[in-house]
Amino acid sequence: MMLFAAGCASTSVGKTWKSPALAQQPPLKKVVVVAMVPSEATRQQLEQELSTKLSQEGVQAVKSSDVLPSGAKPDKDTIRNAIEGKGYDGILVARFAGVDQDVNAYPGMSYYGYFGAYGPMDYSVTEEAKMQVSLFDARGENGQLLWSTNTKTYESSDIQKEVPGLADAIVKSMAKDDVVGSAS
Repeated sequence: MMLFAAGCASTSVGKTWKSPALAQQPPLKKVVVVAMVPSEATRQQLEQELSTKLSQEGVQAVKSSDVLPSGAKPDKDTIRNAIEGKGYDGILVARFAGVDQDVNAYPGMSYYGYFGAYGPMDYSVTEEAKMQVSLFDARGENGQLLWSTNTKTYESSDIQKEVPGLADAIVKSMAKDDVVGSAS
């Protein structure tokens, strides 16, 4: 399964949600990063990129693959058991949410082509890969949601080339919302 589609890529971050409780807590210092995507190679790369970008914002970020037992898949119980009592205060989860495809028909360049069935039609296909990104509190037992957003990455022929831009967009959005960085 492809994570991103063909063409020129760009990533956009949707509206974000931030818990009011986040302002009343100390800044995040240590976060485990979990990527839930169809490809193990993409998982490793996305976790690495997010960890690197978060580290640049002053957060000690660790890939889930570095804290989980060898061969373990990231799920809530495995992650919780792996980080319990180790000083983690956040869990950042980036979950692949599917690919949407838009097919747009454009009529030929003449007036007569405009009527579709009577003239040639050109088609364009636009694909967007969606991610749901959520930051959870690892300090309490409830694992409350602290921050969340959705991303869309449009048309990419090479997944590995798009992961750094995706990670950058996510962490920039977190910094803008004062979830990480010097203002957090």
